Amino acid sequence: MSMNPSASSAAATSAASVDDLEGSNCLHQLLQHTSNGVCGYDLQGRVQWVNPAFEELTGYRAEDLAGQVLSEFLTGEDSDRTVIARMHQQCELGEPSDEELLHHDANGRPLRLRLRCIPLMAADGTLTGYLGVHTDVTQAHLALELSHSQLRLLESVTAGQPLDKTLLDLCQAIEAVATRVRSSLLLLDEAGTRIIGGKAPSLPPSFMQFTSGLRIGEGVGTCGTAMWRREQVLTPAIGEDPAWEGFRHHPHALGLDACLSMPILDDAGNPLGSFAFYATSGDVFNDSHLGLLKVAVNVARLAIERHRRDEQLTYQALHDALTGLPNRRLLRRKLGAFADLALEEARVGALMFLDLDHFKRLNDVLGHDAGDRALIQIAARLEQLLEPGDVLARQGGDEFIVLLAPRFGGMEDARARAMHVGEGLLARLRVPVELEGRAHQLSGSLGITLYPRPDEADEGYQTLSGAAEDEGDDWGHLLHEADIALYESKGAGRARMCFFSPDMRNRIIAATQMEQSLRSALSRQHLEVHLQPQFSLQSDASLEHQLPRLCGLEALLRWNDPLLGNVSPATFIPIAEESGLIVELGHWVLGQACAVLEDMAIRGHQLPIAVNVSQVQFRSAEFVPQVAALLKRHAFAPDMLRMEITESLAAEDEADMLEKVDQLAALGLTFSIDDFGIGYSNLARLRRMPLSELKIDRSFIKDLRLIDDDGLAAPAPGETPGQEVCHANEIVRAMLVMARALSLEVVAEGVETSEQFEVLRQLGCQRVQGYLLGRPRPMKDVLDEIEAGVLGA
Repeated sequence: MSMNPSASSAAATSAASVDDLEGSNCLHQLLQHTSNGVCGYDLQGRVQWVNPAFEELTGYRAEDLAGQVLSEFLTGEDSDRTVIARMHQQCELGEPSDEELLHHDANGRPLRLRLRCIPLMAADGTLTGYLGVHTDVTQAHLALELSHSQLRLLESVTAGQPLDKTLLDLCQAIEAVATRVRSSLLLLDEAGTRIIGGKAPSLPPSFMQFTSGLRIGEGVGTCGTAMWRREQVLTPAIGEDPAWEGFRHHPHALGLDACLSMPILDDAGNPLGSFAFYATSGDVFNDSHLGLLKVAVNVARLAIERHRRDEQLTYQALHDALTGLPNRRLLRRKLGAFADLALEEARVGALMFLDLDHFKRLNDVLGHDAGDRALIQIAARLEQLLEPGDVLARQGGDEFIVLLAPRFGGMEDARARAMHVGEGLLARLRVPVELEGRAHQLSGSLGITLYPRPDEADEGYQTLSGAAEDEGDDWGHLLHEADIALYESKGAGRARMCFFSPDMRNRIIAATQMEQSLRSALSRQHLEVHLQPQFSLQSDASLEHQLPRLCGLEALLRWNDPLLGNVSPATFIPIAEESGLIVELGHWVLGQACAVLEDMAIRGHQLPIAVNVSQVQFRSAEFVPQVAALLKRHAFAPDMLRMEITESLAAEDEADMLEKVDQLAALGLTFSIDDFGIGYSNLARLRRMPLSELKIDRSFIKDLRLIDDDGLAAPAPGETPGQEVCHANEIVRAMLVMARALSLEVVAEGVETSEQFEVLRQLGCQRVQGYLLGRPRPMKDVLDEIEAGVLGA
């Protein structure tokens, strides 16, 4: 350090010579015992003397420093040269300076000093030298750096930085302020029993690899012991510690023989991992290292716990809470990845929708808790059938999705594989589940689609509502296809599988469009109610010798659409039932029938009108109040309105259904069982209900045959003579006998030929309905004929 001896000083108050300082006993004692390093410089900046604290601080002896310029051997490449230049300038001006500068001690250890340089003045104001006071601020600076690093690390944790990156940054930040040590951070598994990884940036990979998979415990190295004990552990001599038997050669290869480890514990005291320092000997460790370990452990704990919470939230967001299976959201991700892979590598996979048949019954009988246990059993059972790479997900409720990973091969190979897996799934479902100590039989329906079909993906598949597929998923149409196939499977009788074909989707799209057209027709009053007459027969007169007497009417809904033309009820009624529109349609038809009954009553005609009531409409909570309101609005005898309900509805055991029947009967209405013979009828139930009529389904009427004198049925076209007695005749005969026993009237519907008419007359059926005697026609036309006496009443 070069200084100008002629420079003036602005610090005359501190004027003193070096000799004066050394000669003062008081100052001498101060210099001997202060913790600050103090040295005296001559005008050329050469060291004249140093106090003991300076020797201890720098590691140099006084005799080594005498006559030396400090900046020539204390500073290094990382010292700030601008600070040194500024100090030189101030000294040349005789001004005091106060700077912080990075030095290095005799051992090359970084040493951050705060240097205050004071000009020494003689009594006459002449500059005689300088006094340098050196304060060690290394630890304070390191603490500040550590504090900043802590803040950055905590911000990274909060921002969701990956755990690996955070832990690596933590080790590097700690090592930047720690001295003469190397660090390692070990992580434990969720159970807190085995080491699964960690970070050690200053140690070779092999040093950490040997720890992977180790089970912690007493005597398993320093870190394994610390985590097991849940307390800090010091190993001052690894070579002598039996806990390191078998792997002490790893640290020894690096010249390390001491380890200080502190466990990372969660709030409940369970081990998450450990943070450790390695050193050449135990003498290296001091209170500073303990403090750094505490900082490292706290930051690591926050990072690990945040990571585990995030993982748990992510798991919960992507998995079903009941079964632990992937949910629909995760399934969509996997489907996209599988389909992209299949498209790129010419592979084919399959997507399956699996729905349990009539699962609601099990819930209703045993309760939802039992139902949940059944779903858990089924999920575990189905998962066992799948190969590695395939995915079983729970859609929700009693629906599951199976995703078969794409494989090399064509569509036929994929179809065969999907069929094999599907048959296995359905077979496994048929194995009873054990609930409440009893076995319960279940079955399932399966819809399957193969992927990829890039031609459909490129078309930009639209959902049935016309909206683009959600979540921007290019392969979401596959879910719709599997769902459509499942719908077909259930429609075909359940407990079976069905592969998707484009025709299925076209039919559903057509049905959706028809539903929209039907809603429009209802709102615009484009629908009509036609009436079909019912006639009573005389058992002793054939069709040629009697005039059947009009005894009732049936209200039938007809739709003549401007674009679609005449749409058959067999087409639009099922669509209306599935969409729920049947409730509104049924109410409208009832209103029309009530209006006709009121009109006929005014004209003096008493003819019952039968109205079909669907199961969906009957189960509606508003059904009975709506019927009561119609009866109140229209003046006619209530027993003239006859409710036709299906045989399956009449066979249900629901108390609600019986209660509604009783309520309607109390209003004066009568009931008829429609399409009798094609379902299951409980005769005791039929006796319980206030029925007045059975309607034999047309499927039995079409097979009726005339019987010759020998009791043989006449041959149908294409048949040879001599056939046995016709079974249809006998079935109808049995129905008539049963109806008489129950005091019920019988109507044979679908009578279209004279032969059918004659057989019914011979069997004793008294009422018929069909195209032979009268087709359904607009209400006005039928009422006009009744009024004119053409039909007769």
